[in-house]
Amino acid sequence: MALARVLVIEDDDDVAKLEQTVLERAGYEVRAVRTGADGLEQADVYKPDVVILDIGLPDISGLDVCTSVSNSSNAFILMVSGHSREQDVLLGLGLGADDYVTKPFSGNELVARIASFLRRREKSAKKKDEPGILQIGSARLVRDFHTLSMDAKTVALTALEFRLMWYLAEAEGRLLTRGQILEHVWNDTSGVPTRVVDVHIASLRKKLIEVEAPLEIASVRGIGYRLDRQ
Repeated sequence: MALARVLVIEDDDDVAKLEQTVLERAGYEVRAVRTGADGLEQADVYKPDVVILDIGLPDISGLDVCTSVSNSSNAFILMVSGHSREQDVLLGLGLGADDYVTKPFSGNELVARIASFLRRREKSAKKKDEPGILQIGSARLVRDFHTLSMDAKTVALTALEFRLMWYLAEAEGRLLTRGQILEHVWNDTSGVPTRVVDVHIASLRKKLIEVEAPLEIASVRGIGYRLDRQ
């Protein structure tokens, strides 16, 4: 069985070496680069399963790298920064990152985050024989293309947005708590802030409007969300 591939994009040599050493000892294949430009190139060539991405890169903003990798790859993205301001966290997550850690962090925490990503992928793979199209009224989700369509209008969803939308659609009309959503979509109920769910719900609402789908993601204050037909 092939080793899971991890791409480290980190300009601090000491941090990059630590991440690479810890992950290789945990059984992963790791490639490390120091700039955003090299990271984008390796994301295309190396085809990583997970990208560990520092926000503060010397040439390109890590947020811009995050957007590009999220749009062109199915890799999970773990953003790393020395800043812990909530707006930085939410911005990165809104651009397609799957999780976020702040420096300093332990090697055990890093390994745990990567393992969580891969468990999530394994769970998704077990569903590969399920129908790849989900119809919600006149709107349609297509798994192979990660798209949401309504009549002639189609919008692309990130991998995370798609998993979230599919979960809401499968539970149409039923209230899902943030905890349930984190467990099912993120495969994590402890390490990911609940605000992450709110950020991605906001993004999905915009895309529902974009295709004029007669669907509404209703919120129940302090509890969670429910997908309803309008």
